[in-house]
Amino acid sequence: MATGRSSFAKRQRDMAKKARAEAKRQKRLGRGELYELEHGRRDDEPAETPSTGPSLSNDEIMAKVEELHRRYDDGQLDLEAFDEQRATLMAQISVD
Repeated sequence: MATGRSSFAKRQRDMAKKARAEAKRQKRLGRGELYELEHGRRDDEPAETPSTGPSLSNDEIMAKVEELHRRYDDGQLDLEAFDEQRATLMAQISVD
């Protein structure tokens, strides 16, 4: 009869599964290397403070978004720049 030894592929899958579980656990705790890379800072570094410059009203922001859509439709912006600028503008909208 054959022995109960695992195949190399099964051991690799088990090791990968354990590594993913550990990475998930570390991310949940906010200490994982992947977490630091994704968020661009370490826990001992201070968080960025929001800018205190003049803020725009929601109407002004929406006007800028409309202008951004027009520029994208006209081919003046590529999709990556459009998405980045749109996300920046949408983050400035205040919800009352």
